Amino acid sequence: MSSTNTDGANTATVSYTVDWDDDLDETLAVSGSKKVGEWTASGSASYDIGPRGCSDPGDNTSTAGAVACARKQAADDTTSVTLTNGTMTIVMGDASHLSGQNVSSGSVAAGQDGMDSVGADTGVGAMVDSYHGVSLGYALSDTMTVTVAYQVGNDAVFGAGEALDGETSTTHNASSVGVGFSGTFGPATVGLTQVSGSTADATNSSTTSISGASTSWSTMGLGVKIDLGDIDPFISYGTAEGTAAEAAKVKHVHSGSEVGLTYALGADTVTLLIGNLSDQYDTAAGVDKPTEWSIMEVGYATMVGPASLSVGYGTTAKTDADNTAVDGYSRTDLDVALSISF
Repeated sequence: MSSTNTDGANTATVSYTVDWDDDLDETLAVSGSKKVGEWTASGSASYDIGPRGCSDPGDNTSTAGAVACARKQAADDTTSVTLTNGTMTIVMGDASHLSGQNVSSGSVAAGQDGMDSVGADTGVGAMVDSYHGVSLGYALSDTMTVTVAYQVGNDAVFGAGEALDGETSTTHNASSVGVGFSGTFGPATVGLTQVSGSTADATNSSTTSISGASTSWSTMGLGVKIDLGDIDPFISYGTAEGTAAEAAKVKHVHSGSEVGLTYALGADTVTLLIGNLSDQYDTAAGVDKPTEWSIMEVGYATMVGPASLSVGYGTTAKTDADNTAVDGYSRTDLDVALSISF
């Protein structure tokens, strides 16, 4: 549910969102924008209300069966501010400062998966997510934009790279520097993102290093989409690698590629997607063989009166030489979705 107030070029919006997956998540968000001259400033704050219906005994330890209230989604409390004049854009706060460059189109079937599927689970491309930082975007022309971003804080490295050397967010900060580019060349739109970063010691009051634990990460994403009229092919590609400084054998390597196309049949759309992914989680105990899998999806979407009807078929096949629970896994999925917006 949302309510928006508009006063000329200025707007303000308050929204309340309820989401149910395995529990009830409630989010209250406030956003707005104001324009003065050529500059427009916008800001947003999102607050996770947190679950209710539990009991916190406080100092009354005699309360039988009391359970402290959990805060499962505390990390979802975010705020950011954006300032732009159309040519230059500055973003500060907890935001998606850089694009992962994924341009893939999937169906309603459950074949499509993400890089680092048991961790960050990002779309195929640069393995980035929201993080606290600052970014500067600049339009080089009407068809080309470059963005430079800097991170500092206790988030994961560029929002997705986890600590691998035993660090915690209370003793270590994360920093990263990245650049993104997007440009249109004839019928093709090309996007590229490159980011590198690492965790670093926090210091105590004597400016003494707490520990030598550190993790370095780098990631790259490429997306290409071509407009050929009714047929629009696309390619998404990404890699990410994280290495622990002290435990030298701890290394995580992720990669993925997706190719496909969308085909317009009048007002209807046919989608085809083929992809390959690989996740490797080396540990100090030895070298882990990568989990590799291939995916395929084909989908069809049409309108039936005021409703949207989508049909999707997907397949997944996995291999992992040292994990018998995964090696040889295969799945097929057929989904039909009917939705209406009002």
